[in-house]
Amino acid sequence: MSRENVEVVRQVIAAHRSDDLEAAKEAFLALWDPSCEYIRVTAALEPQTYRGHDGIRRYLSDMADDWEEWQAEADEILDVDQDTVVATFRFRATGKDSGVPVEARLAVMLVLSRGKILRGRTYPSREEAIEAVGLRE
Repeated sequence: MSRENVEVVRQVIAAHRSDDLEAAKEAFLALWDPSCEYIRVTAALEPQTYRGHDGIRRYLSDMADDWEEWQAEADEILDVDQDTVVATFRFRATGKDSGVPVEARLAVMLVLSRGKILRGRTYPSREEAIEAVGLRE
């Protein structure tokens, strides 16, 4: 895996926070290709698909609708192939309506090209992300 891809993945995870939503939007848009596709998967919801930069903006708006505050911290970044990365991260948030704090370990699969993310999908677990890219542990 290229160091550039590792850095892009670290940046997108670090930008995944609510303390400065406008900065997060700018950071996200700078890292995602204009033709990107991102699928948000959580244990409680059906997958949601976001396409292009407008989709990324909508994703962040959806996050702001669901959570009072949130942040993500990278745990592990795995080299799958030249363009594909699987990263695990810790997600911490506070429910917007409930005020209940939530902490989860999630995984994301990202496909990159020329320093931009083309496709991404979150998974409820590392094992599911690893299996989705055809690896076995």
